[in-house]
Formats: sequence, C-alpha cells, structure tokens
Amino acid sequence: MTTRFETFETMKLHVITNNVHFFRAIHELARGVHPGLKTEHVSEEAWIFMRAGDAQNGDVLISDGLNLEICDPEQNLRNAFAVVGTVCHNNDEVLDWNWVSRNDFVLRLRELSPMTTENVITEDVVVQSSHVRLARFRIPTCCKLIPALRDRLLTGLRDYHVVEGTMEHHFCMALEEALNNAFYHGNLEISSELKEDGSSRFIELARERELLSPWCNRYVYVTELVSAFGLWITIQDEGKGFNVKAALERCDDPEALLASGRGLLLMRGFSDEVFFNNQGNEVTLVLYAEGEDRELPLGTCNSPGNETRLVLS
Repeated sequence: MTTRFETFETMKLHVITNNVHFFRAIHELARGVHPGLKTEHVSEEAWIFMRAGDAQNGDVLISDGLNLEICDPEQNLRNAFAVVGTVCHNNDEVLDWNWVSRNDFVLRLRELSPMTTENVITEDVVVQSSHVRLARFRIPTCCKLIPALRDRLLTGLRDYHVVEGTMEHHFCMALEEALNNAFYHGNLEISSELKEDGSSRFIELARERELLSPWCNRYVYVTELVSAFGLWITIQDEGKGFNVKAALERCDDPEALLASGRGLLLMRGFSDEVFFNNQGNEVTLVLYAEGEDRELPLGTCNSPGNETRLVLS
C-alpha cells in the first residue's frame, strides 16, 4: 500500500504600499513577465499589523521604501525603483531588504518560478498488522516536509504502545535532529558552523540549494519498523556522509563539542541505541518498548487495559 503526503505552494508577490500608482506599476510588470503570478496589495498599516504571518515561506515582498517602519533597506540606489525582500518563516522575519532598479526587478521576476509546485512524501507500507508495521518512505529534499515526516514517524510510538509521555517527547527531539542532519547537512551539504555565527545564512543557503542541482535532485529515504517490542527508524540521505568516528570522539570531549556533536548527543541520549553506516550518510535510531508486555510471547498480555497481542496464523 502506497500513500502520499502532499503540500502545495503558490508563490505570491505582496506589494506593500499606499501608493496606487506604484502597485499598478508592479502588477503590470509582473503580469508581463509571468501572467500566472499572483500579485497581492497590502496597505502599509495592514503590513505593520500582520508582518510576515500571513505570507508563505519564499513569497516575495515589494515596497516603495518610503516607510522605514516596514523595511530597513540597504543604502538607496541612484536609480532605485523598489525595495524587495523574501519571507522566511524559520526565522519569522523578512530577509534581504534590498533596493533594486526597474531593470533588476524585471530580471528578478524572470528568475522566479510562480508555478504551483508539489512536494510529496511517498510512503510504501510493506507489512502492517496488529503487532508490526514495516514502511518505507521517499522524501524530496524539501526541508519544510520535516515536521510532517516527523509527526508521521512518531505515530508508531502510540499505535504500538512503545513509550509515552516524557520518553516520547525526548525521542521526538532525537528523531528531529536525525532528520535535520539528513536534509540540511547530508543532502544540502550545509555546515553546522553557519548556525553558530548568528546570521540567517544557514536558512538562506538551504532555500537556495533546494532549487539548485545537484542538491535538489537528492532524496531522503526512511525505513520504519515498529512493533510492541520497540521502534527502529533508519534514515539515509544521498550526501557525502561524515567521519562518524571523529564526530563521536568530539561528543566525549566537551571542549571540542560543535553543533554536530550536540546533535549526536541528543540522538544518543534520547534513543536506546544509535547505529551509523561506515559512510556516515545513514543512521538508525532504536527505542525499545518500556512496558512489561515486551518480555511476553505474542498472544499474551500482562498489563491491564492493554490490547491482547495476536499471533499471525
């Protein structure tokens, strides 16, 4: 059985201005370059109130630059036409407010891809019964899919009564770290050091590489095996991998601990076992069931209120 989780996005231009002539100019330019591109007018007062909350990640924001409460652009160009920024919900802010000339604005429009894009998580359920599930996932390198994938994988803990409460929350942190590593560090090859410098370059570079070859052509593959005995999740990316031995040694040396080392500590601390392949582009997280029933044969039950296990005939 194959299922698909789908997310759809349509890029928009949000024109933030109280000048009707400026909006009309932007609308006509956009229509001339991309007839299907959506152009939305937002008054300055409305934008100050809502900020980027109602815009999608990657939407383009355009202002006449007259109201500094809206944007704080770089130094005005001699032939400035508009101020352009982009939305990034990961940072809850607008990135790169820059003045552009009319010609540069048209060039930027031509670089946009306004068509609706489809991002799909494909799940192939190989085996499913009342006491075991084996499923395989194929996910494109689109970091916005991480929360949906994480939430789907966590359902195994509840469906098969593996753990609950604090242990579930802790394992969620380990799982999210492993998924982030596969997408950001594995397939997109972005260094952890960019997260440490306090800038937004880490998120900007991820957004750029999701659209560029070879990074955009890579996939993340996940295998889920869950039963009343525990949960095994294997995550493999198509990146170059990393030196597993050296990274694990950093975990044992607090003075040498980097962002990647802290991530490994989370995975090791909140999973019962963690395994890597030799290349460093595959990790398996293991969480064993905490209930007493895990020691009993199938078909028996020791915990009141739990469903009796069934034996395959």
